[in-house]
Amino acid sequence: MASGADLRQAVEEIFKARVDGDIDRLMSLVDDNCEFRVVGNQHLSPMTDAVRGVEAIRTAMEQLAANWDMAGIEIESIHVDGNVAFVHRRGQMRAGPVAFDTEIMDKLTFENGKVRECVEFIDTLQTAAVLNLVQLNTAQQ
Repeated sequence: MASGADLRQAVEEIFKARVDGDIDRLMSLVDDNCEFRVVGNQHLSPMTDAVRGVEAIRTAMEQLAANWDMAGIEIESIHVDGNVAFVHRRGQMRAGPVAFDTEIMDKLTFENGKVRECVEFIDTLQTAAVLNLVQLNTAQQ
């Protein structure tokens, strides 16, 4: 099993690659049988559908990188417990012309130094509003 320091370094590399839009570098850190999912209900499908395997994850990451600019998102903290890293990120995200402040929590499970599972917790109401799936009144924003 990789050390806590090794997992922290891997996490930092993963999110740097994501911010930089370096999909090849990101995918080099992903296990062939990896699963990625955003926690949420079926109303945000396909965003909340689990994605499995490197080709499906590559496609999902390319789409995310093309549509969600995370250059303003920074890692606040990384906590490692065995082969699992919990990552708190915060900052400004951009989806097309819309910029907004947000926080994200990720649970990354590693196997042989690569991500085997990534579960991402986002503000799904905020995401639905940005995607124009729901309308928020001024008091809700």
